[in-house]
Amino acid sequence: MVIPAAARKQARLGKGDVVSVEPDGDGRLVLIRLERPKTTPAKIRIIRRKGSHAVGVSERLVSTEEVQKFIDEFP
Repeated sequence: MVIPAAARKQARLGKGDVVSVEPDGDGRLVLIRLERPKTTPAKIRIIRRKGSHAVGVSERLVSTEEVQKFIDEFP
């Protein structure tokens, strides 16, 4: 569904926003913007070790399952 830019701006809808669509009679639809989950981006520091490859260090631990999921989804 394409929503005109002017209507998106007025409703403050952005890329990736999730909306609920509800019928309102006479062929009308009401779009209700749902709150997006708040995600905090991971901060990663790159450490370059002499004679070795660079290593990324994250503030949070990453589980083996998360690493495997990322590998499986990688093209």
